[in-house]
Order: sequence, then C-alpha cells, then structure tokens
Amino acid sequence: MKRQALTELEQCVLGVIWRDGPMTAYEIAALFSASLSPYWSGSAGAIYPVVARLRERGLVRGKLAAWNGTRKTILSVSPKGIDTLRAWLTPPLPPQAAMPSFDPLRTRMFFIEVLEPDEQDALLLDAERVVRDELQLVQQSLADTAASGAFTEHLGALGVQHELEARLRWVSAVRELLQARRR
Repeated sequence: MKRQALTELEQCVLGVIWRDGPMTAYEIAALFSASLSPYWSGSAGAIYPVVARLRERGLVRGKLAAWNGTRKTILSVSPKGIDTLRAWLTPPLPPQAAMPSFDPLRTRMFFIEVLEPDEQDALLLDAERVVRDELQLVQQSLADTAASGAFTEHLGALGVQHELEARLRWVSAVRELLQARRR
C-alpha cells in the first residue's frame, strides 16, 4: 500500500527538527505555541502524533537521553527525512501552497449583513484595531529577529507583516463598499 504524502504540518515539524534539532517533542510543541500564526496548534495532542508518524516512516530518529534530570527522547532528522524535506521544498509547488490562509475576519464578513449599519461600522473599526494590534506584535518580532540574526524566523515574520497589512487594506475596502452601497 502506497503511503500518503506528508501533510503541511508533518513537513513543517520535520523542518523544525532539521533546523533546530536535536530536540524533544515538547520543545517542538513549545515552538509552535509561540508562533505568530495560530494556524497550527502547539498542543501535545497535535505535535506528539505527528512526531510518532514521522518516526514510523523513518524520517525522524529518536534517541533516549538524560534531559533536565529525567530521560527524554531526543529527535533528529534521518537522511531519508532530509531527502523528504528537500523534495517538499523543490518546485513545482502544489496549488494548495498558494491557498489563502485562515482568516476569521474574512469568515465574519460573509454574515455582516445580519448587522445594522452602525453595528457593521463598529465591527470594521474593531477589525482594524485588532489587526493593528497584531501588526504591532509582528513589528516587534521583526525587530527582535533582525537583532538576533534569526533569519528564517525574520522571513516568516515579514510574511505575517505583509499579510496583516493586506488585511488592513481589505477591511478598508469593505468599509468603502458598504458605505457606497448605503448611498
């Protein structure tokens, strides 16, 4: 039976172990929990099964070692895992790599007409506020990653910054469309 391709989360975990490892599954979960993006959960229920699947496929190796006064499994990427990671990064990219990201604000806009015009305006003002607040956090992350030399983290934060700036422009366009519709 042919094995299915790895999910984006599995590929990302594999990449994290390659980039930051050797490391424990707990450290992987902590890294995901601290991410600027809530797209993937850093919970043990999400990360530990991914690690188990990567180990079953021979992409990640585990070695029992002393760790902070206890014994933990330290994970590293196998040569087969490195080949898999390289294949994931090599063009052509699948169409889903360019799909829109999850956006709870966009989801809400599908139902905005249930609100009265003043409530719609309040929603859009608050949407701008929360996006600007997130943008401030990202800009701090950009400054931190630039100062620390964490280049790939900086690239990720730069992507989030551009996404949030585009979201602000989109909320403004929604406001303009609603105002024009009311005239």
